[in-house]
Amino acid sequence: VTRVAKLPLVSSACGAVSTAYASTKESHPYIGSVCAAAEKGVKTLRAAAVSGAQPLLTRLEPQISTANEYACKGLEKLEQALPILQQPPQRVTS
Repeated sequence: VTRVAKLPLVSSACGAVSTAYASTKESHPYIGSVCAAAEKGVKTLRAAAVSGAQPLLTRLEPQISTANEYACKGLEKLEQALPILQQPPQRVTS
């Protein structure tokens, strides 16, 4: 996930979505309070899921590692086939 997030196009898209989300929360107080409640719920669920899933993740570590290796190789092939993924968003849109 980290390698994908570092791709310029992906990083730019995530930044744009984050900026739009923050702007919407600030501009519309009702939506902001709903978002804050949703964020709190997601954080609580995430914490519960992480603590509950840890034994399973530990047991599946070899399979997860293998899947990660295949995903990285696939990403490398994709980057070779589509060099545009490494270009800055401004260059891609022009």
